[in-house]
Amino acid sequence: MVYQVNIIKERFKKYKLYFLNLLFIAMAWSLYFLFFNSFYKEAAFYIDKKAGIVIQLLFLTTYYLDAILVYIALAFILLTIHQLIIVYFFINEQKKLTVNKKVQPIIWLFLFLFIICLIGLMANLIWPLFLLTLVFSSTVVYIIYVATKYIYEDTQNLYENNENIKLEGPFKTKEEAQAYVSEFDCYWKDYFDKKGFSIHSNIELDDSNNYFVYLYTISKNN
Repeated sequence: MVYQVNIIKERFKKYKLYFLNLLFIAMAWSLYFLFFNSFYKEAAFYIDKKAGIVIQLLFLTTYYLDAILVYIALAFILLTIHQLIIVYFFINEQKKLTVNKKVQPIIWLFLFLFIICLIGLMANLIWPLFLLTLVFSSTVVYIIYVATKYIYEDTQNLYENNENIKLEGPFKTKEEAQAYVSEFDCYWKDYFDKKGFSIHSNIELDDSNNYFVYLYTISKNN
């Protein structure tokens, strides 16, 4: 029991940033929908259900425009923050060249929560306005992503032939070092292939009898 608790503590420390961001965005969306649903139920009570969708939407935007604009603005902020968090973790993983398959399920949780929230935003008469909000939010995030990726690739990610890209270790045995090389190659092979490089490695033993892995790139054009 104590051993399992220690494992949970270690994993939380290791992935604290992911879990805290997930908790923050989940709580933010929960509060948003709590207040929005309360507002929407009250507003929808006065709608003529026999009227067309356009008439119903016009009724809401005529009599509750101020409140709707507030909720649209908040939705824009939350959608943007949510997408930026996902983009940040995606870029951060590439920047550090980590080999961590346990991070992927967490990112999928962010995506799953995002889809659930989108469904919640679309499940009402104001969905056309929320759809436009999503388009604008995604556009802003895409511009930020492209700009960040451009800057990152220009300053950090322009690999050269025979360039050392990562030092990992220590490993107690050569087998552990070789296993890491295989895992790294499997995890990042496609990424470097697209850039025209192959991954090579050297495993060296230091004075303390620990193994270290030196990873470097070789251009496929040479």
